[in-house]
Amino acid sequence: MDDRFAMDNRLDGQALDAALHLLDRQVIDEDGLLVCKVDDLEISFYDFGSPPAVTRILTGPAALVPRMSSRTGHLLRKRWISLGVQYADRDVPLAISLDHVVHLGSGVHLDVSREGLLDRQPPPDDGVRIRRLGELLGMKVESNHPELRGKVLDVRLEPVEGRYLLRHFVVGPGRPGSLLGYDRGDFNGPWLVAVVVERLHRHIRLASCANVSEADIDWDAGVVHLREDTTVDDVSFD
Repeated sequence: MDDRFAMDNRLDGQALDAALHLLDRQVIDEDGLLVCKVDDLEISFYDFGSPPAVTRILTGPAALVPRMSSRTGHLLRKRWISLGVQYADRDVPLAISLDHVVHLGSGVHLDVSREGLLDRQPPPDDGVRIRRLGELLGMKVESNHPELRGKVLDVRLEPVEGRYLLRHFVVGPGRPGSLLGYDRGDFNGPWLVAVVVERLHRHIRLASCANVSEADIDWDAGVVHLREDTTVDDVSFD
């Protein structure tokens, strides 16, 4: 086996959180050469009953600039587009299908060469609507459940036959990136630090995505509406 794959692989049944384990990671091809960085992720919503899934890596300024922009206004994004109005696809990022990912550790390893790999994000198929993870992170969560407070800090994924299904929203106070990975169930630091981390993140919950459709998300207002029957779980620090 390639030495690059001797380390733990997040695709082998471990908890996989999109922002923590994918965003801003280096993408590496089958020859060990750098391809790009994960600047954002494509989320596909389906009309025919399938759960939403993260389907592509998005990279380049057209992916990174919107993610770095404010949710309301996107002034940075508009300014960047205006500097290249002669390019019709300036707002379309480069994309790589997650089908090519074979190992996920400190980097994102692919099973193909980087030559000719990067291409513009294609339009969605019929019955599919695409969004970006960067749009979802930081959205306010509205729910009648007493333990759900705060925002979408991350989304937990389940790799299934080349697709990365959305299984849970990681919900809590603060902002995306504030958890520093300590809520992910694989913390191996000193017990005292673990106790402090658990105390600080005691309000973090996993809210099931099982009954969530795109219609439950107000993309303009930045609000996720969770239904009354949404299943809520605690986050493990063990």
